[in-house]
Amino acid sequence: MKKYFIICLVALIVISGTNINAFGEAAVDKQLEASVLKVKDLFDIGDDYDTFDSNISSGGDTLFFYMNWSDSNSRLDSISVTTDSLGNIINYNKYSPIYKESETKVSNYTKEEAIKLAMEFIGKIDKSIYKEIELVEDNSPLSTFDNEYRLSFKRVVNGIPFVDNSVSISVNKYTGQIMNFNSDWERDMAFPIPDGILSIDEGKKAYVDSIGLDLVYKTTYGHRPLDTSGQETKHYLVYSSMDDYKAIDAFTGEVTNIIYYGPYYGMDQDAASGSLDLKESETISPEERKEIEKLSGIIDIKKVEAEARKILGINTEYKLNNKNLYSDYNNPEQYIWSLYFEKKVDNNYWDINISLNAKTLELLSFYKNDNIISNKQPQLTKAESLELAKEYVKEIQPNKIDEIEFSEQNLNENQQNYYFIFARKIDDIFVKSDSITVTVDAVNKEIEAYMYEWYNGEFPPKGEVIGFDRAYDIVFNTIGYDLKYTIVYDYDKPDGENQEIKLVYAVDNKLPLNIDANSGEILDANSGKPYKKNNSLSYDDIDKSYAKDKIKTLSQYGVGFNSSKFKPKEKIRQKDFAYLLFKSMNSYRLETEEDIDTIYEELRNLRIISESEKSPDTIVTKEEAIKYVIRTMNFEKIAEISGIYASIFQDSDDVSSGLEGYINIAYGFGIINGDGSGEIKPKAELRREDAASIIYKYMFN
Repeated sequence: MKKYFIICLVALIVISGTNINAFGEAAVDKQLEASVLKVKDLFDIGDDYDTFDSNISSGGDTLFFYMNWSDSNSRLDSISVTTDSLGNIINYNKYSPIYKESETKVSNYTKEEAIKLAMEFIGKIDKSIYKEIELVEDNSPLSTFDNEYRLSFKRVVNGIPFVDNSVSISVNKYTGQIMNFNSDWERDMAFPIPDGILSIDEGKKAYVDSIGLDLVYKTTYGHRPLDTSGQETKHYLVYSSMDDYKAIDAFTGEVTNIIYYGPYYGMDQDAASGSLDLKESETISPEERKEIEKLSGIIDIKKVEAEARKILGINTEYKLNNKNLYSDYNNPEQYIWSLYFEKKVDNNYWDINISLNAKTLELLSFYKNDNIISNKQPQLTKAESLELAKEYVKEIQPNKIDEIEFSEQNLNENQQNYYFIFARKIDDIFVKSDSITVTVDAVNKEIEAYMYEWYNGEFPPKGEVIGFDRAYDIVFNTIGYDLKYTIVYDYDKPDGENQEIKLVYAVDNKLPLNIDANSGEILDANSGKPYKKNNSLSYDDIDKSYAKDKIKTLSQYGVGFNSSKFKPKEKIRQKDFAYLLFKSMNSYRLETEEDIDTIYEELRNLRIISESEKSPDTIVTKEEAIKYVIRTMNFEKIAEISGIYASIFQDSDDVSSGLEGYINIAYGFGIINGDGSGEIKPKAELRREDAASIIYKYMFN
């Protein structure tokens, strides 16, 4: 079989035209053979597998082998492994061809045991990786829908994290088997020794002086929502940074870009377009009329196309291939025409995207793409390109000149194009989402791209702010600021020579750099609300509870109260039971007991607790709790079939009319049991430990 594998591989290489001589002295078939033997030995892959296939790819001077073992009879788990030509394991994946449901939803292995198994696996396959990794702490709740512990490790070199390298691995909760391993690992790059670097205080001073915080208005929408109808963009005021991708070189104190970002190519704004059929029905309500009037004044597409061609200076060789009309997510009252032009030149397609205000024809954005990679030298310097960009902004938006400030991007000289950002500023406050951006083609000395983003509504008042000194204190002492290794790219150099590892001082990313300007709280970047971490729960008052183990397990899955006290003997109110039930379905959600109105609304929409049943402070009885749980399991219709449920308890007559089916189904699933005397006591008021027991059984039985 081995000869067959190798013949297949050689045929694949011949077909794909891979240059074998580029990858060292050993023939590729020998390299694959060595990889196959190493992998089979490492992962104990026997000869029971009757199917094997492989593939090959190259990156620079490195070959990558993709090997797959499977069993045509589906008796054995399939295994996929990727190695490089040096035998390093890049990826490992093991999966069953047949879905096997666990007999229990409760893990057979704890997370601590899974971490130990993961470390043993990593140590077995690559000791160099094993020596340089630290577990990334993640206290997020577990999920009953996930059969695996998913663990992440960061690389640490010389006691300093290297943020660009990581290892991920997953361990089956029930079998302890490693199901997936993936490494993102640089092996041939030099790490600067941290000798003669700036002190941490000098690094902080350099950050304050050269990067620093800004007073910034941000929006509650980090990304365009699919449906903007009925939504309002809200701004909030924070101390943050307009330079998200910059750090301080630990040796020189100079600013360095830690993530490359070039010209903005997101000009083609995808939006669902539809025909503007304004035909009215016989009667139009005031609300309907209001929506219809929003479309009043939208300019005909023919006039829009003519204006677009005039602005861009393009003739009929460019064909209008697509057009979209949509609402601006920042300004819902404003509509945008987006047009896409294209022409074919020598088997290449040149295209231009342009967006205009649908009522005023104000230019909002455009981007030109000629699909030609040019080696021509730039004809403009960076300074000359900036001046060209400024002149264009003055021409297109003369009334906005006093409201924008150029943001220095640390661009290199001698680039073929330059991307300039002119950020909106209201007094001393930047508006993060608002800017005018211009890309200059320095080869052809023309504007290549333009984008205008501007919120037309009112901003919240500045109020009393905490001041920059306190904001910096929060950055350095709460969010964190320390040494990191990172890859820095120089895109003026050819591939293989355009990256190096630098030692920098940078702000940590465990918490958002988003400090409420009025209170000093750290805010979530998208919602603008106080940032919450979804941590597992623990209690100090459950040792004497009969449901102690169940409460502990629920806490690992994010089901419990955000307090050190569970109060197991206390009777449970409806709002607290509703909260536990909600968390059992949404352990990843960040709502707390304080968000009970939102929780009730969602439970009402799911038909679990109706509006008429809502009574937050009443004590929950056993039959009420069961009713809500069975509805959560989507068995409501079955439970309410009349005349089919027997009286299985001595006190079944005490069950409220219409709830007999709920009680019987819950008993059948093992969610409730009798009290030992043949009774169920449906009207008994539940304690918190009783509620935990019921929810545990519904989740894990």
